[in-house]
Amino acid sequence: MDRVRYRREVGDVHADEVWSQLEWKSRHILFDEKIAGQTNEAIARSVASRWGRKVLRSYSSSFYAVTRFLPPAKRADVEMIYAAVRYPDEVVDSFPISATNKVEMLDDWEHHFENSNYFSGIANAVENGIPVTLAGFRDVARRNGIPDEYYIAFLDAMRSDIDPQQFADWPDLIDRYIYGSASVVGYFLAHVYGPAKGASAAQCMQSARALAIALQLTNFARDVSDDAARGRCYLPVDRSGSSGRSISGRVLNGDFSSMLEAKLLLAEEAEIWYDRSAPLIKAFNPDSRIAIESCHRLYSVLNRKILNSASASERSSLSLFEKLSVLPVNKSWRLPVSLIFDR
Repeated sequence: MDRVRYRREVGDVHADEVWSQLEWKSRHILFDEKIAGQTNEAIARSVASRWGRKVLRSYSSSFYAVTRFLPPAKRADVEMIYAAVRYPDEVVDSFPISATNKVEMLDDWEHHFENSNYFSGIANAVENGIPVTLAGFRDVARRNGIPDEYYIAFLDAMRSDIDPQQFADWPDLIDRYIYGSASVVGYFLAHVYGPAKGASAAQCMQSARALAIALQLTNFARDVSDDAARGRCYLPVDRSGSSGRSISGRVLNGDFSSMLEAKLLLAEEAEIWYDRSAPLIKAFNPDSRIAIESCHRLYSVLNRKILNSASASERSSLSLFEKLSVLPVNKSWRLPVSLIFDR
């Protein structure tokens, strides 16, 4: 996508930019070179974290905001996780290459991920041809006990978007797509956040799954028209509109009234999962709970804004003021400060 950069609203506050395929390649090379030859693993990890922060800050202002409330070490791990899931998503959604080439890129990426397990440390992995994104993620996974199968499931979900499919009902959508595209990402984060005293890892996983499903459904609702242009509709085929007919087929045919119906149904289902996830957040370590609660509040407000939307094509967003109004009062100063200084 070698074209003029454009700005898009990601959740609300403008993201810095959306990178072209060439920009991703050149920036990967730049950060690989910063790490190559590094003998101090702590410095290599710091560079990998700066790379993850750059990706996160550019692509998701909302998630960037809530991660400012994490302890520094956990925040750095989350930033590296974000980069590892952002890049494959961009390969599928924004790189101007054929479907065959996208599959080949994801296959090559998975091969790099599997090979990263043979190298100890970020610097060693980068020296041996592993991209900084995967070298950093492997380090996070290794230290936090994240199973490889989760990331493989994520890549499988990304592949499925190259050849769009339809889903029979909500359980089919959740089990066959959201599990790989979002639930496992929630599991990554749960491993990093850790449980509270007296809580179990299983309770954290349950909480992470519920919130991940809610967030993914909100993203689907917000992006109905954009996804339709890519030949995708995540609303299950058993959902019928006011006419009594399935909505998804009409969405794919470009019917705007059906897109609005799909948008609202997806956001309504998201509300159910936000309600389910809220009481489970207490299972997490207190040092991470503020960030998780902030994420829940922020995206709940965005979801309700989608529910009040009267336009199929409008991409609902929150202003900086709206964000600050739902973040913890004693912590909200961190967002504007980090937007200025945290580069």
